[in-house]
Amino acid sequence: MNARRCAVASAALGLAAGLFAAAPASATAAAPSAQRSSGDVEFSVFDNGSGIPRGSSFRLADLGRHGIPDSAVKQLGEGKAPRTAATKSATTLSGPDTIVGQWKDRDGWTVYMRQGYYDPVRDKGFGLTKIEQKHNLTMKAVRATTQYPRPGAAGKQKFAGYPDTWNYFTDVLHVKCSGWWIFRTCRVDKVQAVRAGVDFNAKIPMLPKGVITAYCEGVQGRCPDWVKNAINI
Repeated sequence: MNARRCAVASAALGLAAGLFAAAPASATAAAPSAQRSSGDVEFSVFDNGSGIPRGSSFRLADLGRHGIPDSAVKQLGEGKAPRTAATKSATTLSGPDTIVGQWKDRDGWTVYMRQGYYDPVRDKGFGLTKIEQKHNLTMKAVRATTQYPRPGAAGKQKFAGYPDTWNYFTDVLHVKCSGWWIFRTCRVDKVQAVRAGVDFNAKIPMLPKGVITAYCEGVQGRCPDWVKNAINI
């Protein structure tokens, strides 16, 4: 009988060791109590092409394989919203043509973001001001859309009639998890398509006009907050 108990105990210890070995190194340092680290958590991620499952469940700890920092996984495991860097917002301290950001897209093209403007009465505008005020997106969300579009031609297409204007398409995944700590079981429960349009031709005065707009497809007006609050942008 004692031998059997020892065998069962050894097997249980081996299973626990295997689970902790699979967890992010920074998270295994100190497992939090079940009281503050159990229950449901929700978050969103831009689909960066790493293969986050959409039709099947996965463990919260698996996010590390998809480019999510261990620190963010640990915070989610503790039931906290991961801290993200503040994003620059449009201001009225300079003109609409002022460049407020630039970066490289998936193919190495330089994308410029101008402050822009938005007139809600005429529903006219462009740039960061329109993107923030009308569509509830941020510069980080637009950058992610151009850097992580859908694979191949489906993610980056010429805008019909405008040979130097390109549309980018990507998906933002809303995820729900339940269980305990980083071993929660997660599943994608919503997918929101995002489109961004960029003009690489029109010069103001010497550089391309840049981002014209970005919005959630199928959504009138403002995108849901979880799109711009994705933890990997």
